[in-house]
Amino acid sequence: MLQISHQIPPEINRIRQLICKAGDDGADTFKKDLQKIVDILGEYYQQNKQEVKDAMIQSFIQCAKLLPLKAGIYATILALLSTKQITQSLTDQIILGLLEHLPQIAQEETPILGQTILKFLSELMNVGLLNTVSFVECLYDLEGGAENEQSPFYLQILLTTLPHAMIKAMEKNQIEFKNIIQNVEVLMTKRKTEDRLFHLWQSIRNFLNNQEKDAHTQIFQQFLKTSYPRPYLLFPDEMTQVRQLRRGFKIPIVKRTQIWRPQQILVLNDEIRSQGNNKTDVQIEITRQWIYETIDLFKTNRQQIVFQFQLYSNCIKMSPSQEAQFRQTLIFTLLNMVIEVVPRKDQLSTAFYSGLLIHLSQRNSDNIKEWNETIEQFIDQIPQNNILIIEQLSDCLSHYFCNSNFKLNWDKYFGKYNPDETDSFNNYLVIMIFRKLFLLVSVEKITDLVPKNIIDWYNQLQDITKPIDIEQHSLAEKINTYLQQKLNGIEMLEQLKLITNPNPDIVIQTFLECLLQCISKSITHLNVLSKRYLSFLLQPNIIKPEKLGEIMLNTIFKMWNHSVFHLKVYLKEFLNLEVINNLQIINWLNDIIKQKPEPFKIYNIFIAINDVFRKQTKLDQVQDCTYENVKEINTILTKMIEQEQDVIIQSSLENIQLQILIAFKQTNSTQSDKLLKEIKSTNVKQIVMSF
Repeated sequence: MLQISHQIPPEINRIRQLICKAGDDGADTFKKDLQKIVDILGEYYQQNKQEVKDAMIQSFIQCAKLLPLKAGIYATILALLSTKQITQSLTDQIILGLLEHLPQIAQEETPILGQTILKFLSELMNVGLLNTVSFVECLYDLEGGAENEQSPFYLQILLTTLPHAMIKAMEKNQIEFKNIIQNVEVLMTKRKTEDRLFHLWQSIRNFLNNQEKDAHTQIFQQFLKTSYPRPYLLFPDEMTQVRQLRRGFKIPIVKRTQIWRPQQILVLNDEIRSQGNNKTDVQIEITRQWIYETIDLFKTNRQQIVFQFQLYSNCIKMSPSQEAQFRQTLIFTLLNMVIEVVPRKDQLSTAFYSGLLIHLSQRNSDNIKEWNETIEQFIDQIPQNNILIIEQLSDCLSHYFCNSNFKLNWDKYFGKYNPDETDSFNNYLVIMIFRKLFLLVSVEKITDLVPKNIIDWYNQLQDITKPIDIEQHSLAEKINTYLQQKLNGIEMLEQLKLITNPNPDIVIQTFLECLLQCISKSITHLNVLSKRYLSFLLQPNIIKPEKLGEIMLNTIFKMWNHSVFHLKVYLKEFLNLEVINNLQIINWLNDIIKQKPEPFKIYNIFIAINDVFRKQTKLDQVQDCTYENVKEINTILTKMIEQEQDVIIQSSLENIQLQILIAFKQTNSTQSDKLLKEIKSTNVKQIVMSF
């Protein structure tokens, strides 16, 4: 049967293109380009075709929701349309269509829709299309929702809206706006997390304090011109003729059961703050918030994100110093998202961010040196209190460096390594970055790109695929012979039963060492050999399950404590085969910490365990899923955290605790709520409830 395809009329296609690409040619031609769009839309609107009118309305609404950077551009176009009698009704219909989306905000999982719509409405207020009193009342609604919510959902929408609305609101409704600011001050004082909302609020407060000291409000004028595209400043005469929509509006505030959490900002790039006076710049914060929004909106399309970042540079006239600040804010924000270690439901992979950095650096190949210098600045400032930061950062940067033809300052990175500091956080960072780098690309293939002293140093590191030497033992020699003969599980069991000296535990331990050595020769053997030989060990008359798990974990640590990769692979495999379980892993971890081995070995274990537990969460699977088992695991971890003095180990334990609780919540939501009531930490509860 033939399918009838409905072709889109050419005029509708043109309308969509005009609206979507408005301002893309850059700030230099804003006035001419926007005037042309207004004239063309007016001509089409005069044709009085309903489908053409609908296309205009829907295109504006979609662009308002998906292109927050252009809020000021679209507000300018609508303001200019409202000054013409023939298109006044078009402006009204577009605004009313946008206001219809307000009830949907509270139903969303994240605040992104609320942020983009409110930002657009604030620009409509700035050009005079919306009544200032109604808009300030809307801010009051958000502030009321923020006061009564455990989640900072409404607070996020309010704070991201304020920088775009505060100039007009201060001018027209100063008393009411100051009341909102005072109420937000109280709310923010109660919050103890230095996340992105904290820094955004700091910048807003500092900006308003500076403005009050400036009698001529020059700081406002500078802010208007540089922080966001606002073409309506180019049409001062036309803006006096804008026809205001005489209609109030409200945001329905609904009590939300779901927790939403903003990202943390661990490394700041604010030059003012770096001077030690603890202030943040509102322009930097607006740029940072826009980057977060862009990634939220286009996270399934990396090319579109790259295009949006390029568009930002086109839409705002930037001096060389402002360009450098934008580049720094962009790179710092992306890398902050990479190293965020607190679990998030909407977390993107390090591969996503490394790919994004690669695309962006290729677009800015002329400034590759500056790009890499900015990355170096970021690394110099990373907090040395969580080894998971190193794991994620080294993952991202190793891929980035491989795809940028190894154009990095080798001496700068390698200079962080100090052989005299055996437990140095920086040493661990250097080893992880270079080890992953050279796993991606063989050292032999890049000898002309890497300094010889670094290659020599790398070759002296412990071989991550070299198992312990066990051939010297006669027992090991026997077992290796059986493995080479490819005996099946039953045959292997019969042979092991014949060995009476040493004791059975030593026999099992030696067998596991031989098995792991055999597996290590090719990681593809892992699944086959594990299933072939471990099934018979699980029989209760051979060895007690808890004893088998203990021997297995100690053997893995003995052989692979220097290799995060192997620790991850074996823990995951033997968890899946139910040779070990999560409770055994936590008890084993507790024993290892008490033994006080080299810090690097403990760090490797933490990274491996966290990764394995995180993947359980993503797969919606968790062992020991009974309430009693998870409660026992949580009790052990809580006690370990309270007793631990080392901040790095403590933070790593907290992350593991979160992964376990999150996985349990996803498999057993009802009993998870019961368990959460017994947890004292409000922060832990909020994070778990956000999943």
